[in-house]
Amino acid sequence: MKVFRLVERYTNRKNIVHILGGGVRADAQRNRDQIVAAARVLFIANGVDTPMEEIARAAGVGVGTLYRRFPDRDALVNAVSMGMFQGLASMIIEAEATEKSAWAVLRRFLRSWAEFRLGLLQDPMCHGMPAAIEADAELRAVRQRWLDLFEDVIQRAQDDGDLRKDVGLLEIATFMNMVIRDERSEVTDRILDVMLDGLRT
Repeated sequence: MKVFRLVERYTNRKNIVHILGGGVRADAQRNRDQIVAAARVLFIANGVDTPMEEIARAAGVGVGTLYRRFPDRDALVNAVSMGMFQGLASMIIEAEATEKSAWAVLRRFLRSWAEFRLGLLQDPMCHGMPAAIEADAELRAVRQRWLDLFEDVIQRAQDDGDLRKDVGLLEIATFMNMVIRDERSEVTDRILDVMLDGLRT
């Protein structure tokens, strides 16, 4: 039952698991979202070698439906990876729509990223992702879009005099991976506060 509750949770978080599919019928898109959400949950729990039949069962679809949407495991792994990068990009876009300064956008994005990453601790997806990115041009493009948005926010925050100029995307991403070491959100929040204080001029 826990797996099914998690699948429902991630299916409802469209900015993270929704993979755009122009012209796809609503029911077909819903099936795709459910499959990607189930795969994400089960990959985290059991690894990327989770049987496709188990993923289909958790998604509430038939195995044939799964293979019509994703002809092999690599296609499903790539879809989950794309959902992660699209989710990160959406977090920046949403912050841009509501925050007034680049620093506020950066701060909100990093907090959203921390919350998102809490569910990915010890995620086996992360170990295989570099190879998947290297092998798939579309996945590289989705990842690059997120990186471009991230770098733009960093540059604007530095231009405004709010962010230290001796740090960049690589340093901040490394800090984030170091910060998120505990599944307890209150611990992560405290460490993130310290990190943000150190980044601000």
